[in-house]
Amino acid sequence: MKKEADSLDPEEVLKSLLGSIPPKPKKSLRALFELRIHELNISTNVALDILGMQIRTLNGILSGSQKTVDFTNLIKLASFLQVPKERVMVLYLEELEKNFPDTTYATPEKIDFIKKNFDVSALKKAGLIDSITDYEAIETKLVNYLGLSSIFDYVRPNGHVAFSAGVIEPANNLTRSFWITSASKIFTELNNPYRYDRQALIDYFPEIRWHSTKVKTGLLNVVRNLYKMGVTIIYLESLPSIHLRGATFSANNKPCIVITNYRGFYPTLWFALIHELYHVIFDWEEIRNNKYHLSDKDPDQLAVKAKEEDANNFAREYLFSREKTDEARAFMYSPELVNEFAKDNHVHPSFFYVFNAFDVGKTNKVAWARALKENPPISDVIAPFGNPWKNPAPISDFVKSLKSNIFN
Repeated sequence: MKKEADSLDPEEVLKSLLGSIPPKPKKSLRALFELRIHELNISTNVALDILGMQIRTLNGILSGSQKTVDFTNLIKLASFLQVPKERVMVLYLEELEKNFPDTTYATPEKIDFIKKNFDVSALKKAGLIDSITDYEAIETKLVNYLGLSSIFDYVRPNGHVAFSAGVIEPANNLTRSFWITSASKIFTELNNPYRYDRQALIDYFPEIRWHSTKVKTGLLNVVRNLYKMGVTIIYLESLPSIHLRGATFSANNKPCIVITNYRGFYPTLWFALIHELYHVIFDWEEIRNNKYHLSDKDPDQLAVKAKEEDANNFAREYLFSREKTDEARAFMYSPELVNEFAKDNHVHPSFFYVFNAFDVGKTNKVAWARALKENPPISDVIAPFGNPWKNPAPISDFVKSLKSNIFN
C-alpha cells in the first residue's frame, strides 16, 4: 500500500480524472465505507487503525467537507474499500462540489489556460493577485475583474493597436495583452455617445497646452472636453515588464486613448496625450481599420517607428520645443525666471526640467535629479481616473464610477 502511495503523481491523477470523468457513481463514499466495515464485521475505530487516519480526517473525506486532502489518504481509502482509486477521487470531488457549490476549482485545463494567457508573476508584482500557485484564487480574481463568465472567455487581443512605446521595447506580450484587454473593456462599456468630430478636435488643440498649468484640474478638464468631441481618454496604470506611454485604438468605432504613468513624471502624462492625439488626427483611418500596430516582427516596423518618431516630434514641439528648452537652459538656476518663461509659453515649469533632462541627461547626471525635484506629484492628477492594480474594482464598477465622476 505504501509503495503505491509513494508512486502516486497527484497532478497526473487529477488530469486523468478531470479530463474525462466517468459516469456518476450511484453510491457515496460514506455508503461504500459503511458497506465495507459491515462486510469485514469491524468497527469504525478498527477501520481507522487500518487506514492510519484520525476520525476527523476520515469524516472530512467521506462527507466532502474537507477542501484540502492528502492524496495518499485517498489511495489508502481506495485500497480499503477495494475500489479503483479513480472512483474514490470522483466520489470525493462530487461531495466537495455539493458542500461548496460556489467554489471555483482550478482544473488542469484551467491551470494550463491561465499559464498560457497570463504572466502571473507580473500580475502578482503589480498586486492584482496574491499568489502565483493558487490557481483557484487567480481565476476568481481575473474573472471578477474582467467581468467574465468563465476564464475560458478571455481572448487575447490581436495586436492591432497603435502603440506609443517608451524607450525600452515591450518584452512581455502576455502582460501587454492583459493591459490592452482591460483598457478595451473599459472603453467598450463607457460607450461614448458623442460623434467623433475631427475638426472640433483640431480647433480645440491650441487650448490644450495651457491646461497643463493647472496640475490638479487641467488634465481632467481636457479629458472631459475631448469626450464631448468623441475622443475618450482614460488613465491605466502600467504593469511590470511593459513600457508603454499610451495606446490609441478604436472602440465602438471611435478613437480611444490610454495614458500611463510612464516614468512617473507629470509632463510625461501630457506628452503621451499629445502623442496619441497626433495619431487620432493623422492616423485614425489606419487605426480604425486595424492596420496600424507595433510589433517586433512586423514587416512594416520601420514605417511604424517613423510614425512614432513623427508623433514624438510633434508632441515635443507643441508642448515645449527644443529651441525653447535651449533658451531656458541659460537661466535654469533661477526658478523665478524658469517659472516666468514657462508661464509665457503656457506650460507648467516642470516641462522645462523634464525636457532638459531628456536632452542632456546622458551627459549631465544632475539633470534628472533636478527634474524629479521639480516634478509635481501626479497622485492628485490621476486620482479621479484611478483603479490601482492592487485590489482593483471590477471593470463594470469602475466604469460606473467614471461615468458618475468624469463622463457625466
